[in-house]
Formats: sequence, C-alpha cells, structure tokens
Amino acid sequence: MIPTKPESVTWTDAQWKAIWAKGQDTLVSAAAGSGKTAVLINRMIEKVLDTTNPIDVDQLLVVTFTNASAAEMRQRMSKALEEAIDEDPSSQHLRRQLSLMNKAQISTLHSFCLNIIRQYNYLLDIDPGFRIANDTEAALLRDDTMAEVLEEAYAKEDKQEVYRLVDAFTSDRDDQAMELLIAQLYEMSRVNPQPFNWLDRLPEQYDVTGIQHIDDLPIAAIIKQSLLLQVEAAIQLVQEVRQLAIQPNGPDAFGSTAEKDLEQLMIARALVTEGTWSEMQAYFSQFKWGRLASQKKDTCDEGMKERAKAKREQAKKIINDSVMVYFTRPPEKLLEEMSAMKPLIETLVDLTKQFSTRYAAVKADKGLIDFSDLEHFALAILTDDDLQPSEVALDYRARFEEVLVDEYQDTNRLQETILQLVKRGDAADGNLFMVGDVKQSIVRP
Repeated sequence: MIPTKPESVTWTDAQWKAIWAKGQDTLVSAAAGSGKTAVLINRMIEKVLDTTNPIDVDQLLVVTFTNASAAEMRQRMSKALEEAIDEDPSSQHLRRQLSLMNKAQISTLHSFCLNIIRQYNYLLDIDPGFRIANDTEAALLRDDTMAEVLEEAYAKEDKQEVYRLVDAFTSDRDDQAMELLIAQLYEMSRVNPQPFNWLDRLPEQYDVTGIQHIDDLPIAAIIKQSLLLQVEAAIQLVQEVRQLAIQPNGPDAFGSTAEKDLEQLMIARALVTEGTWSEMQAYFSQFKWGRLASQKKDTCDEGMKERAKAKREQAKKIINDSVMVYFTRPPEKLLEEMSAMKPLIETLVDLTKQFSTRYAAVKADKGLIDFSDLEHFALAILTDDDLQPSEVALDYRARFEEVLVDEYQDTNRLQETILQLVKRGDAADGNLFMVGDVKQSIVRP
C-alpha cells in the first residue's frame, strides 16, 4: 500500500510511487537530471525509518559505480538518521542504525565483490594475502604477457593463420595493432560470466553456411537492436533541436528542418523495427540530410542557435557512421566478407584465450588481482559447480531485504549475474530496485 503523498513534498506522483513500490523488481528509467538517484536515496532512507516495518541499514545492499556517489549516499543516510534521532531521542532502533552505518553495504560493486573475496577467499585457489594491482603495474604485466604470446605465435611452424590475421586487421605487421586487438577482445570477454564460452561462440557468428540473407544471420537481431538505439538517439537530438526552435528567442527557422529530419528518422526507425535488411539497405544508402534552414543574424539567441546546430550535427554523425558501417556494401558482399572472416576470428579467439590464461597465471604467481578479477572471483564464490547459487549466495539473499542499484544502465552481463545471485525472487516477486537511463547504456557489448 503506497502512502498518501503529503502536500508538502516536492516529489512528482511517479517519483512518489517509485519510492514506495514494493513486492516486485522495480526499474526506474529516466533521463539524466530527473532525480532518479534522489529517489533511490529517499527509498533507502524510508526503508530504515519506516515505523511500521523498519529494517536495519545493514540489511540493504546499495550499489553504485563511483566512490563519490557511495560516499554521498552514506552521508545522506547518516544525516537522515541524525535528524530522526533529534525528533525521537528515545528510539533505540534509530540509534542502532547509526551504530550500524559502518557495516552498511553502501558501496561500488567492486567494493562489494572485494568484501566477498576477503571474507571467503578460502573457497578460492588464490593467495590469501592478495592485493589489487595498480593501473601501471597491471599494464606492464599485460604488455609483457602479450609480447610473449605473440612471440610464441610467430615462432610456431604453422604461423600462416597468424600472419593472415595481422594482414587483415593492420596496415602492416605491427605488433602494437595486434596487441590492441587482442586486448580489446579480452576486455569484451571479461564482462561475461563465462569469458571462454563467450569467446568460443564468437566464430559461430561468422558461419554463413547456407545463409543467403542478412536477416537469417544469428547476429541480425543484435545488429538491428544496435541500429535502433542509434536511430532513437538521433531522433532524441533532433527533437531537442525542434524544442530549441520553438523557445522564446530560439532559432525558429530551424523548426522546419527539424520536422523534415524527424520524418526521415521515423521512417528509418520503422524499417529497423519491422523491415528486412534489403529494405534498410535501400533506404539508408539513399539517406540524405537536408540543408539547415538559414537563421538571420540577430534574430535569435546565438547560444541557443549554436546548441541547436551542434545537436543536429551530432544526430547526423550518428546516422552517417551507421550507414558507413552497415550500408555502404551490398548484402551479398557482407556475407562474403563474413565467410572470409571466420578463420581469422578463430585465430584471434585462440590468441586471446592464450593471453587470458597466461595473464591469469602471471597475476596468481605474484599474488595480484585486478578489478575484473574482483567480479569473477566473487562470481566463483557465489556459484556452485553447476553455476547455481552457492550457500554463500543464499546467505546474502537471506541477509538483504532489498538490493538497490544506481546507474543501472552501466551494468554489464557479469555484474547483472552477480546482482541476480544475491537478490531474492523473480521479477514478479523480487527485491531488486534499479534506477538508470537505459537509453544511455555504455557497457553492454
């Protein structure tokens, strides 16, 4: 039951509902600056201050992505408790909460994972005296390991596949370019719960045997989803141009151009959502941006005019880049190139797995772990041999009355898996509360 919103509060109806929603997993998705994090913080505070069914502050898992945000949340909670104690000095519950603040799990996800590892490192085959490598130290170890892996690859009798890979992805046989390529694939693999399984499936995406249409590719849906996000981002920018145009003293001449841009982009969105690849190819290959209408000098605010122009240029770049990547070549050419890429990707995956194994061994020998290891070691502790929740995970589920996640759009697959292991229930009856702008995701590969 959501309590009646007092007239004195400044929360919108939607925010008030989000603060008090219960009984299921809840995602609050809104743009930057809309008060999402404030809603999460207030929800956290209300959970502890609730006079009907209060919980202890250490029964909350609150996860964010920066130490500064975590520190702010702690400070806001402490301040709220102090103010509540001033109003009710006799409350033992409130005083207890203040004493529990040093145990409250309000931190970055990395810090939460580190706590898990420090408490349960005996379950892992790692040095109990491990330390986290600093950025410089980790970079040097990676460079040395990468050099060794490539040197061995070049020294093998059957090295033609490696040379073909180098020729395909670099302008010359430049180890630096190859190192970057392997490092990027390694990083992408590490945001998955099972990096080697993800790597092993990668070449399959380039198997076009029996496939005659791009739409039939296993990755077609993923590509379309990526394109849809790009088109929607462009639409948002052009809508902002239109909004600036209708503002008092705004660049009103730009309004007609924005309307024409939106007409084209709406067609593009419909095709990406419902059309075939051939239909998208035909439309995007002919996509042209009209000339921006002329705004006479001194007829509007110059700052607004420049902002509108910049936003339109951003939208143009988003669409033009997508056209360059996907629609400058005919579909049959793309299929031909994918077929030729499959053995190269297999070689790249093999080198990446070699690097991953070697790098892990080097870190273990030195008693070091890096930030990626924090999440993977925590995952190992939270799962059994069948990747089901371990006893440790079940203990965390019993402990945390609610799991709250700030900037949820920045979670990757590995982090999402960890959160799912420590939360209770399914979406319909869970205890996960998330806030974020899902249109601004930066890490989901």
